[in-house]
Amino acid sequence: MVGGAEEMVLNLVRHLPPEKYEPMVCAIHEPGPIGREIEATGVPFRTLGRVPGLRDPMAVATLYRYLREIQPDVVHTFLLTASLYGRLAAIAARVPIVIGTEVNIYADKRWHHRGAERLLMAGTDCVIVSAESVKEFYVRQVGADADRVDVIYNAVDFSALQASAPRAELRARLNVPEHALVAGVIARLTDQKGHAYLFDAVANEPALAGLHLVVIGDGPLRTALERQVVELDLSSRVSFLGSRRDLGDLLSVMDIFVLPSLWEGLPLSLVLAMGAGLPVVSTAVAGIPEVVADGRTGVIVPPADSAALRRALVRLVKSSEERERLGAAAREYVLPRFGVDRYVASVISVYDRLLAARRTA
Repeated sequence: MVGGAEEMVLNLVRHLPPEKYEPMVCAIHEPGPIGREIEATGVPFRTLGRVPGLRDPMAVATLYRYLREIQPDVVHTFLLTASLYGRLAAIAARVPIVIGTEVNIYADKRWHHRGAERLLMAGTDCVIVSAESVKEFYVRQVGADADRVDVIYNAVDFSALQASAPRAELRARLNVPEHALVAGVIARLTDQKGHAYLFDAVANEPALAGLHLVVIGDGPLRTALERQVVELDLSSRVSFLGSRRDLGDLLSVMDIFVLPSLWEGLPLSLVLAMGAGLPVVSTAVAGIPEVVADGRTGVIVPPADSAALRRALVRLVKSSEERERLGAAAREYVLPRFGVDRYVASVISVYDRLLAARRTA
């Protein structure tokens, strides 16, 4: 499993029309798990092994030399480090079109980060954001011109939903009880994703005694969360499965999908789960309410509210009809709106518009 920004890079690499665009990918620090998949597409892939900042002041120079070497027409950056240093290097290298990406509401950006982004906007042609709420926040936070911030909702490759084996067999492989009701969460194990509130919600609630949790993802909080599960006496009912890419198999073993995030952009795991026809329970943060309509395509609860999360889970556990209704409505809503083809077409439209404007300037 990788994050949403990495998935967007992979989607573009796989689906940009080769007769029109020739993608090249550069990882500033390290390739991460997505690097192997990008390299497998045959697209030129470069890892610089640098960590921009005070510890590595020459990293921007390395980026600058790389861009002068390849002479791109467009630089499109993803994630915070690339958003700052990648755009700075691209502006210095006089790349014709410079595009940033903002996929989350980063309320805790440091003052110097915000200041740097304000300055970079002068040389940035466009910032693509993942939701209307992200745009509104970003424009306020860095003083960006709203006309140069485009909303393109994140997309998922719904072909990834294909399971490799029957549900019972997959549950057996994962040591998940065959007949249990299973709720799952797919997210990095960080404060942002709110796992602790989910575990608190499930503990000591008789109506949820038969609910089994599968936790997909890894991160710095794994040890602390595993300790919390032990302390809450949930060890027999929670399976930590680590970081995985077989999401179709994992979603097929679930009956409910939960994402108790404290802040977000537009989480791809949530959209994919909805595409799988799962009823979802998530929080009223950032772009999530733009996708999940409470009571129609899922259940929305306040962030950091274990009691509300508990009530939502009890409601779904007690009613198979409610689970089926919400899951069907979720699937019907996301399939035509959040597919890869639509995302790539929207990004191409931005590229085409900016390049045409530059040619006529």
